[in-house]
Amino acid sequence: MQEPLQNLRYHGSASNYMTKLKLTSAILGLGAAIIFTAPVQADDIIQTLPSYDSPGYDFVTSTPPAGATTIGTFTFTIPVGEDVTGITISGTFGNGDSPTTALSDYYLGIPGGDETEVPVAFCDDPTANCASGASATDWSATLTPTQILDLSSALAAGSIDFTYTWDTPTFEIPFVDQFVYAGPTTLDITTTPEPNTILFCLSGLAGIVVLRRRFRKV
Repeated sequence: MQEPLQNLRYHGSASNYMTKLKLTSAILGLGAAIIFTAPVQADDIIQTLPSYDSPGYDFVTSTPPAGATTIGTFTFTIPVGEDVTGITISGTFGNGDSPTTALSDYYLGIPGGDETEVPVAFCDDPTANCASGASATDWSATLTPTQILDLSSALAAGSIDFTYTWDTPTFEIPFVDQFVYAGPTTLDITTTPEPNTILFCLSGLAGIVVLRRRFRKV
């Protein structure tokens, strides 16, 4: 009678163990199904820099500095466990002080500096509205995945400079200062959750399958 009793206890314990495994597997399967079918929630980080007026240069007695000039710095925090999946930046050439601006180009990052720069707006033609219009000229740029990757270090650090470089104006009048005017500039960073949770659920399900197979061999 002792041997059958031991077998009974063994099988009873095995039955309880298998029940727990099935329950755990069902819960993980349900969680994975919810993750795969639920829409991914995206978040937006939005920051706006104020208007900017440059010093004046007439390109005869005074010239602007070589390289890039910083208009301002966007500072932000990417939530833990989320990836940057989109960046849009928008602003104007010209602002409330003047509807036009001297020939110049705008960047995220510092051209020629230690960080990678991404060009976002151009005012290279003296006949364009940005240089000769009656009102401020709107511009907007949506970064490509490659450009977002170029800014990965700055995104991780939570700080990106907004800069510009001077082009030599072809419409200058000697001894009349030229200015770069920038309206308020808005940076919109879209983030989405990383796929770690899905991978965790899948690894949990795989572990359950392995345990069940091992137990059946006992």
